[in-house]
Amino acid sequence: MTATSIERNTEKFASLPLDYQEAIKTSDYDEALNLITKEHKLHIDQSATLESLLAKLIFGEIESGNMISEIETNLHIGNAESVKITLELNELIIKPIKENLKNIQTKTHTKEDGE
Repeated sequence: MTATSIERNTEKFASLPLDYQEAIKTSDYDEALNLITKEHKLHIDQSATLESLLAKLIFGEIESGNMISEIETNLHIGNAESVKITLELNELIIKPIKENLKNIQTKTHTKEDGE
């Protein structure tokens, strides 16, 4: 897996709790992002912008409720396409990261309880 905006922003990434870092690394978000980019026929600059917006969302610099308008404005696409992309980001990237985090935290708590 290659490092994307999320992991390249080492200072912010390193400031995340270790379980959050692990949840992000194991989510294959970069593959999902490539899939979304291809499916919506985004240009290279739009793809880089979407990647940056995703990183900002994960780091809490963008509120999830503002993601549609951020995508629409920054990628210069229509509202309907922005909604579709936002839903796909949620389904293919955000939800898997949350699930990974739950699994990691469950394993950690189970391990601590067993000691």
